[in-house]
Amino acid sequence: MFKNLQVVGGTFREFRMVRGLRVEVGEELRGWRWGEPPVQPPPLGVRLSVTDVVGGYCESRRDLYLKKVVGVRAEPNGGMKFGAYIHEVFRRSLAELRRLIEGGVVKGWELVQSFNAEAAAREAASAADAEADPRGVELARYLAIQVAARVDEIASRSPADPLSVAARAVPVLAEYVIDGRPLGLTLVRADALYHNVVVEIKVGSYSERHTLALAGYALAIEADEEVPIDAGLLIYVAFNGGVKLRAYPVAIGEGLRREFLEERNRLMELVASGSDPGLSPKCDDKCPLWRHCHGGSG
Repeated sequence: MFKNLQVVGGTFREFRMVRGLRVEVGEELRGWRWGEPPVQPPPLGVRLSVTDVVGGYCESRRDLYLKKVVGVRAEPNGGMKFGAYIHEVFRRSLAELRRLIEGGVVKGWELVQSFNAEAAAREAASAADAEADPRGVELARYLAIQVAARVDEIASRSPADPLSVAARAVPVLAEYVIDGRPLGLTLVRADALYHNVVVEIKVGSYSERHTLALAGYALAIEADEEVPIDAGLLIYVAFNGGVKLRAYPVAIGEGLRREFLEERNRLMELVASGSDPGLSPKCDDKCPLWRHCHGGSG
């Protein structure tokens, strides 16, 4: 069930509950066992991204065939660009807020005044190659207010140096980058990591495929860091009379891990075969390759 998410200083109260999730995962399904089946990738010389494995629009996965075999370059649609923009706003806002605190801005009101939400949103739009959107500014301001509240809460308990305050007020590692090669993946970019909870930020509605992405990130982190990642958190951002975040905790157990690994293997074999899987029985006209499959340039 979804929960309303209260953000306090870049951390999420629901993380306490998610971190308490306990799942049974056999040693053979841990990412650090990447040299042995079933985690070991098939020796096909194919590398995929987590997004490639999870998919999104194409049921037959002709999109992957066109991208990896034919070499078609898909232009992201408006929704994809907006999603990338919101991701950048999240990442850049938290990074800038932490930088300000580390620099000595340790009073909430001063932090809000010092933080430039418009600049954060503008830089995010440039990085995402998207149009600047007022909702990005709204999100940046929202994050600043929540972080400021956390800064004041920390200060009220006991004196602390700026570095300590920053680490406690903004403990989320935004955009956690992992080398995915041991799993046959490309460079893996998890949206965030909070201790041992992997985080995926989404704009839109809940989808089961988003939970599958968490399994991919967890396996990649385990392969790289050799620490268990048993839980994830999907965070959905909505703008309806203000910023609203909703959280969905996910236990990254054996079933989810097997599903990701089996899909990875199947799609690697699809690409290695070079065979066109054909059109999807239900083509989504939002797919960035729709025009390529149905006439016109992609």
